[in-house]
Amino acid sequence: MLSLLSALSGFTLSPALGQADVVTPDSPLPRLLRERGVLTRRYAVASAQRHSLFGNKPSKKDLQEVVDALQGIVDKDQQIVDVLNQTARKAQTTSVRLAATTTTLESTGRDDRNLTAQRLSELQNEIENVRQREKQQLAKQRDLQAEVADVKEGQFVRDALIAFLTVLSIGLMVALWRKK
Repeated sequence: MLSLLSALSGFTLSPALGQADVVTPDSPLPRLLRERGVLTRRYAVASAQRHSLFGNKPSKKDLQEVVDALQGIVDKDQQIVDVLNQTARKAQTTSVRLAATTTTLESTGRDDRNLTAQRLSELQNEIENVRQREKQQLAKQRDLQAEVADVKEGQFVRDALIAFLTVLSIGLMVALWRKK
């Protein structure tokens, strides 16, 4: 367990291994790992001491120091695990929030695309309607121009006939007047 945590502390704080620094600046994890390193060294010193009366064996005081050092390591390991669990919960909450945001953005994007497609369709229909009305207006305009041309032609014929009849009437009146 101790070797696993010391290896974990090496991986977590080691940017030389090419891993991105996962620990945030306000995270207590680096401080806890340094404190654990101090406790581990204290344990190594305590377990190496041999002050017993019977030679090369640890005394009761030495054993108590080893137990205290191990208890400190265990307590520090629990604090580290608590921080890691808290970080995992935060990451999971962030992940859920990001997933919800992604879903919302996808839905909004889909709605925007649908609305844009609908508006584009409406505009295309409106353009087609305007073209149809323009064609109808041009046809009406051509018809009216043809009617105007017909009326002008009719007016010309009528005016010419009136002029001819007027000249004929005047000629007849002059002829009648001369006979008298």
